[in-house]
Amino acid sequence: MTLFPLNLIIVTHLAKTMSYAYDLKVVVSGKQVEVFKYKKNIWKEYKRHKQEEEREPKQLDIFVRLAQKKERAKSSINRTRTEIRRLINSNSELNKFMTLTFAENITDLTKGNKIFNQFIKRLTYKYPNLKYVAVIEFQKRGAIHYHLLCNLPYVDNKEIKKIWRQGFIRINKIDNVDNVGAYMSKYLGKEIDERMFRRKKFFRSQNLTQPTELIGYRAKQFIENNLLTLTPTFEKTFFSIWTEKVDYSVYTLRLREEKIFL
Repeated sequence: MTLFPLNLIIVTHLAKTMSYAYDLKVVVSGKQVEVFKYKKNIWKEYKRHKQEEEREPKQLDIFVRLAQKKERAKSSINRTRTEIRRLINSNSELNKFMTLTFAENITDLTKGNKIFNQFIKRLTYKYPNLKYVAVIEFQKRGAIHYHLLCNLPYVDNKEIKKIWRQGFIRINKIDNVDNVGAYMSKYLGKEIDERMFRRKKFFRSQNLTQPTELIGYRAKQFIENNLLTLTPTFEKTFFSIWTEKVDYSVYTLRLREEKIFL
């Protein structure tokens, strides 16, 4: 039987359970920087016990349940928009915007996603370094189509159409779009479609650069090194039941990415 010193056991336990607070966060997505200043401290690594979690009463009015479901769906789509925007802005090489439509009026999401995934496999086989983010959009008649942002070189529309095999394709350059992430995320509807509830809302390749999140002292250092001479491109204050007042601002870095101090 192996014996461990008591102090080692205590330190190990503390390392697994230790939490710390911060009131400043910076998210760097390429040249776009978001700054969050919280009135109330945020606790990192803190997880509530099961007895602390809010439980939904067993008996709820049907209208209350519908309202809660709608609110959860709204929060879900907002989180997805933010994730897409940051991911795209972190990958400046994504500069080809493609719309994929079906000649057949396909409204079944499972069928549509299967066809789309097969298309991505064929496209990746031809272009092994493919990077992409794709979102699903429903037309008013219920038909599905896909918006794909990728890093393909110049490709003739007819060539992609042969790989797609399903219908019309439109390819656009977006060189003049400042915030490509916001441009792409707008294609998610304001109200999430019932068919997408609790399902994947966008697709992405695994070789994308992730946005960088800095908190506390590292966030303060980043601001001092990179943002003091810049003017925010956007500012607002909002309130949350968890964080109370939050001052939010967005900056666009003028520096070359390799000179950014993280």
